[in-house]
Amino acid sequence: MEFAAAAPYLVGLMKVQQMALDPAVRLDDLVGTMVGGAEHMKWAVASPYFETARDKWISDAIDDSRHDFALIPRIGDDRHWHQANAKADFGEWRDRYEQARMAFRVGQGVITVFPQLAVAAGLHKGVFRAKRHPLVAWMFNTDGFTSSTKRWGGHAALRNVDTFVVHSTREISGYASLLGMPVEKFDFVPLQYGGVVEFDQPEGQEEPYVFATGSGHRDYKTFFDAVGKLGYRTLVLASDHVLAGLDIPSNVTILEQISRPEIRRLVRHARVNVVPMTDYGMTAGLVTIVETYRHGRSLVITDRPGIDDYVFDQKNALCSPVANAPSMATAIEGMWTDEALRSELDAEALRFANDHCTDEAAGRHLIRVLDALS
Repeated sequence: MEFAAAAPYLVGLMKVQQMALDPAVRLDDLVGTMVGGAEHMKWAVASPYFETARDKWISDAIDDSRHDFALIPRIGDDRHWHQANAKADFGEWRDRYEQARMAFRVGQGVITVFPQLAVAAGLHKGVFRAKRHPLVAWMFNTDGFTSSTKRWGGHAALRNVDTFVVHSTREISGYASLLGMPVEKFDFVPLQYGGVVEFDQPEGQEEPYVFATGSGHRDYKTFFDAVGKLGYRTLVLASDHVLAGLDIPSNVTILEQISRPEIRRLVRHARVNVVPMTDYGMTAGLVTIVETYRHGRSLVITDRPGIDDYVFDQKNALCSPVANAPSMATAIEGMWTDEALRSELDAEALRFANDHCTDEAAGRHLIRVLDALS
């Protein structure tokens, strides 16, 4: 059951007995995390990756006495929170709805992270006519509206969202058209990376390598054709289903699943980082782009729709047309052999990320969005 078609199923959740919450996540504790009096707008933030009410979010980078934030932890073990178009079973939707319901109990306004929670919160707001609670759908990114039935189901719940925050300008007109909503409901905010950033390890010189990671709308066939021709040592971290059926060149090593710190180390050490993509979907690769830039590394990347807010050819990346292995090979070789070029591109990638892709930058945008609704 995909999330865009879940609205009819979620209505039944209102008849389900309230789930017992973890004793560590009592409502009193959640309210207690917010300070300030009645003059403050109290926002409840529901995200599927919050494990406790004291997790880290971009609200930690905000110093604004007009807004307070309470984090609403997930309920249950949401296996698909990181997948924009994932399928979920009834139990997962029940958990999402319960988390959204708790957010409306805690906050005067509600912020959801990822589309699935936006659907659950939008349904709750509509059914209970909670019009006084402004609802912001942060990080709204999905390929889930591929049929008229799914679009109808999504619209039924999402029409109650006041502002959708998207992370590429292409998504504004795209989602507005798909959902039949005015473009004024959508707001572009550059995607941020607020995780660990390290610069103490230079790129590997003794055994230089090309590195590619990610699975969303990736084109590893073109990538393998390019690096196979070049013969450079290449490391790839991707899901099995993306690599299934592909001929893997002898100079390519497919990595097993590794930790986030190890992935960051591989990004920093790589002589060339590559993001090979298809042109499917509204956009793709943004998380990998931003995290790579924040670590001071530039990219060889497929020039596909939806990335032009971040990728500037010959400035912070070298771009290659979709499904063009010779062009990608030329770009990889150019960055591999020209240290001065790499240094210039890396410096601009880091500058861009520091200006636009930090928690502090996202926090300023969040306040702008919330001020318009308060």
